[in-house]
Amino acid sequence: MKKILLFALFACALAACNKTEDILIKDNVPPPDHTIDSNTIQIYVNKAYINILGREPLASEKSAGVALLNNNNFSQADRKTFIQSLLAKSDYNRNQYNIARVEYLQNLDSTEIEGQLYLFQLLLSQPQYAPFYDLLNAEVARLNELKATVNDMNAGTLDYRGMLKRCVNNYFYDQINMGTENFVVSTFQNFFFRYPTTAELTNGKLIVDGVSATLFLQIGKSKGDYINIFFGTDDFYEGQVRNIFKKYLLREPSPAEINYYAGVYKSNNSFKKLQEEVFSLDEYAGVK
Repeated sequence: MKKILLFALFACALAACNKTEDILIKDNVPPPDHTIDSNTIQIYVNKAYINILGREPLASEKSAGVALLNNNNFSQADRKTFIQSLLAKSDYNRNQYNIARVEYLQNLDSTEIEGQLYLFQLLLSQPQYAPFYDLLNAEVARLNELKATVNDMNAGTLDYRGMLKRCVNNYFYDQINMGTENFVVSTFQNFFFRYPTTAELTNGKLIVDGVSATLFLQIGKSKGDYINIFFGTDDFYEGQVRNIFKKYLLREPSPAEINYYAGVYKSNNSFKKLQEEVFSLDEYAGVK
């Protein structure tokens, strides 16, 4: 009996000697896992296609996008490369125009443009409207330019800013925002997200009505002058930054962000460059 008891005590002592103890080091925190899950990447690919091209990716496009973004664990550099590939696709320009016509022309479609052109041509064929031929021809020219917008963008003869100019310089925009004052106010609210100052409104109206006046330190005396001055201001570039942030990041940009991204757009003279920067951000990609 004594031998059995001694053996048991010996076994317990041996087990105690072999026990592994955890050693805790103060303030020792394991490194974070920066691996991006595949669901985040797939959501990003879908969202980018919808926002930039107005459609979901095809199965092959989605696979290619996910493969590219997996190369370096969803790095921002790879996201920029991916966004650049979308900006180069043939349906990019069409979607940018579609977004603009929904926002500024109440979803105007091609049949409405053709119908109005037909009416103007009909009036031009009637002698009693001879006193208005110059005005009618000017309206026809503006609508033909609007109709050719996507083709001109595809041909490289019209950029994004030029497209926006056409969206506010046509018969339908004038009907939506009837009268000189409403026209000036609408451009400020649509693109600057603010009401014009008293001086801006007064001088803007004079210029649109063909009277020489100064706006943003530039002299103009026609509606075309007003549009060229307006879309060449720093306020325009800043407004574009605010628009893309509010639309896709669901927030207002900070003053520092406005200054930086407006500079990106202006210095590169490319709305695509602004899109590339914003759509590759961690915030847009859903990366914390």
